[in-house]
Order: sequence, then structure tokens, then C-alpha cells
Amino acid sequence: MIQSDRPLHPLAQEELTQLEMFLTSDQTPEDCMSSLEMIDGYMTAIVIGPEAISQEQWIPYLLNPEKQQQDIFDSPEQASEISDLLTRHIDAIASQFVNDPEEFLPLYEMFSYSEDNERELAIEEWALGFILGMELSHEAWQPLFANEESAMLAGPLFILGRITDDYETMSQDERDEMTNMLDEAVIRIYEFWSRQD
Repeated sequence: MIQSDRPLHPLAQEELTQLEMFLTSDQTPEDCMSSLEMIDGYMTAIVIGPEAISQEQWIPYLLNPEKQQQDIFDSPEQASEISDLLTRHIDAIASQFVNDPEEFLPLYEMFSYSEDNERELAIEEWALGFILGMELSHEAWQPLFANEESAMLAGPLFILGRITDDYETMSQDERDEMTNMLDEAVIRIYEFWSRQD
């Protein structure tokens, strides 16, 4: 979970573009989370999850998970700038859940995509990012999977992230229905962990 008392300044479109350009640049290793949708899903899992995760833990795991590179920044100034963009985005997600969790929307709902397959990929990456966020504190997430009812909340994430084979056997209508369930599932997961406090 993330709780912040810092003033909230959500990223503007040009700042999101700046962040995406860095994530997809030659500076970052191949296993860097390279899409805005993926980091949005990743951060959402961290925000609503069962335990606090420090910035010193979640930022390196996002940018350089296998520690393939010694240093991925050109300068301390660039490191500070990218870290600021990342922390402001996660703070915006946290603020949403604190102030109005029922109105939560994943980042892909705020973008438009020219092709259906682009949107499908964005949703897959968002779900994968969320699952990576869960893996960051794997043991702490296990109570969610302790009974069938709460475990089912994660179903749309694993299906849309194509962790299971279910996606390939579904009709387009079934895939669309699963996508429509995703927002609600995330909100219910947030409520599950809120009740554990």
C-alpha cells in the first residue's frame, strides 16, 4: 500500500509521453516495464495491496528488475526527474483509491486506440503489470487466494494477462465481458485488503 501526504500533481499528457519515451529508450534494459499501461497496472497492485512497499524497492523492480545494467540514468538529474514522474503517478492512483475508489479507471480506459488489437494489448499489459506488482510481495498476497470467493476476484487479471490459456478459448463477447469486469474486480480487491486492516 502507498500512503502519501505530498501535494498531488497528476502527470500531464506531455509528462506521460516523456516517461514512456524513457521507458522505451535504449537506456533501459530489455526487461524494463516499457509501457505506461503496464506500469499503471503494476502501481495499482502496489497501491491497493496488503503491505507497504518502499520506493527503493518498487522503482528498481520496474526499471531494472534483473539488474542487467549497473546504471540506467545519464545523470543524477535524470534519475531524479524520472523518479519524480513515477512517484507522482503512483500518488495519483493512491489518491483515487483514498478519495473515490468506486470511480477508479485503469489507464487504458483514459486512452484511445486506433485498432482493437492495440487496445487488447494495452489491457494485457495492464493486467500483467498488476500481476508483477502482486509478485513484488508474493507471500503477503496469499490470503486473497485462500478461499474461492476472494480468489475469483483475480480471475480477470490472470485471464486478460494471458497467464492462463482461457483467453484463447473465449469468444470475443466473453473477452469483452471479462474486460468489463476488470475495473470492478480491482475495486473489490482493494476492499478485500481494506477489510484486513
